[in-house]
Amino acid sequence: MKRFVLMTGALLAFLCLPCAAHAAVDDTASEVPLTFEQGHVIVLARVNGEEPVEVVLATGSEHSVVDGGMLEKYKLRLYYTGEGIITGGPTDRTITFASVPNIRVGDVKMTNLNMHFGSLEHVSKRLGRQIFGIFGADFFKGRVVQFDFGKKVVRFLPQPPAGMAKDAKPGDDAGGRVVLPMGSYKDGLTLPIIDKAIFDGKEIKTLLDTGMVTVVSLKSSAIKRLGLSSLPEKSPPRADKVSSLRFGSQEVKDVPVTLYAKGSDFDRDIQEVGAVAGALLLQNFVVTFDFRRRLVMLEHL
Repeated sequence: MKRFVLMTGALLAFLCLPCAAHAAVDDTASEVPLTFEQGHVIVLARVNGEEPVEVVLATGSEHSVVDGGMLEKYKLRLYYTGEGIITGGPTDRTITFASVPNIRVGDVKMTNLNMHFGSLEHVSKRLGRQIFGIFGADFFKGRVVQFDFGKKVVRFLPQPPAGMAKDAKPGDDAGGRVVLPMGSYKDGLTLPIIDKAIFDGKEIKTLLDTGMVTVVSLKSSAIKRLGLSSLPEKSPPRADKVSSLRFGSQEVKDVPVTLYAKGSDFDRDIQEVGAVAGALLLQNFVVTFDFRRRLVMLEHL
């Protein structure tokens, strides 16, 4: 699966031990401005110590990605490891990545981050300038991060904000702010998956992804569950609408959705969830992701 491909840790450590280390997550508090542009959440980061770069923040992307056009400019070296068991046969699959050193976002620092090698040409074309990369869930691991779209800042917090109860259950309401548990994709990996997002009265497992330029995208199984008109296989995505989307006590009415056909890239890639709520929906909230305790808090603006 493309979006949630899990890097094999044992092989990575064996093949490239010096490149695999990450600095321990600290409790540094920091607030950095965000730019919400063409549906992308962008912040200024620094790599190699002090070199400024622009990055997209994507809470639903399992791995961070560096654009291939940045390797020479920032003198980054490529490495590779295997996906799954390597047999030496023609079906073996490898993952290419770059170890990016000395990363800083505001006052938050990382010694290095193993970023998958890829192309962000579609993002750069949309924005009209070259973007260094995407910081995904591996960057947020162990952190508490708050996206305040109203004030256009991202806050890295040493502790969860008040009202984010440790024993929160779906539907818990803390003074108008709903707290929900995150699901897990695999052992050791936390993604902001909400098991009980309610679409028109039906539960659909939903990923909250600040990196996806969509309001809500639905895969074929969710389309069927909601009784919407299915798309013929291989047909392009189609716009539709649901009357209500509820996360606990927080409800959004008349929500635009994008429908994807069975067998589409989106349908294949998003196997563990039925829907993705993207930045165009999340911009209506202050969203706090506690990757440490696997909690999300939504506060409607």
